[in-house]
Amino acid sequence: MSVNFDSTFGFDPAVQDSSMAARGLYATMVTWCDHQIYTRPDSFDGTFDLKRVRSVGGTVRLVRELVENGLFEEAGEGVYRVVTRRGLAVFGSFKNQKKPLTPEEAAELHEKKVAAGHAGGKASGESRRAKAEADAKQNEADAKQNEADAKQTASTSTKQTGSTTVPNQTMPSSSPDPSGPGSKQTASVAEVEARALADPFATAWNAYPKHTGSRREAEKAWAAAVAGHDGTSAVTEAQLIGAVVAYAKTIDRPQYAPNMSRWLSNGAYLDHLPKPAKPRYTWGICDEQWLQEHILSQVPEGSFEGSIVGSFWAAVKTGIDPTEAAERVVTELNRKGKP
Repeated sequence: MSVNFDSTFGFDPAVQDSSMAARGLYATMVTWCDHQIYTRPDSFDGTFDLKRVRSVGGTVRLVRELVENGLFEEAGEGVYRVVTRRGLAVFGSFKNQKKPLTPEEAAELHEKKVAAGHAGGKASGESRRAKAEADAKQNEADAKQNEADAKQTASTSTKQTGSTTVPNQTMPSSSPDPSGPGSKQTASVAEVEARALADPFATAWNAYPKHTGSRREAEKAWAAAVAGHDGTSAVTEAQLIGAVVAYAKTIDRPQYAPNMSRWLSNGAYLDHLPKPAKPRYTWGICDEQWLQEHILSQVPEGSFEGSIVGSFWAAVKTGIDPTEAAERVVTELNRKGKP
């Protein structure tokens, strides 16, 4: 009996999103199921319960993590099945005299048992199988798309001569070693932004800390955020990329981050958009330096605001000498500031 773990196991997005403890539990239950298939092929239906998980040192939290990341699937209440496929792990060949059940046959046997004990169980089992197959196909499609994006990013990185950091976290970028062999002058900010905006959603998807959700649903949520929805103002794609990058930098444990589609739909990106700069007003000779010298440096910090500011500018604009108006403001604010 044998289990084959693919050489790309560690690169699968579902595995990368799982903690080392969860990966260990997945490998343990794969080998346990393989042993059961070998020793009791006619009776093992490919499932296990939480009692079995605890017996090998696993926890409910790790099971939930693996279910969320698509490495375990629920076969019933408190009953689970390992997910096997190319790129992860597959059950190997056997030399047992009695041919064991394949994972598909084991799943079918389990469904028959459920149908025999519960009315309507068969229909429920078929619905679950259909959903599992649909999810598996979608995951496979997403994985292929992720692989294509990774190849495209790698190709672009190979061709580009360098990059520079974009201010205010509006775009993701990389910084080559200027002292390395063959290094050249770094690209301009405009070039970096142009590369990112050539396919803005792909840029954001690659920067987001978790890729277990549906890419298609995330792209729909992206379009809705750009257009504005549910009373939320529209944002530019550059701003949205910046929000994704800023959010990713706050995540220490990506496996607990929500799927990108949910993060966008819930408007969580609004908390990571750049804050607009506070407007500054000047008039004639009263520029920032003049205000600092004649008012701000002579009054309590933060006191020159609100109606006081409005009154000052109204006086200046009606022709009163700015220096005289400033002296009045300083006198008034210092008088108010005294205990």
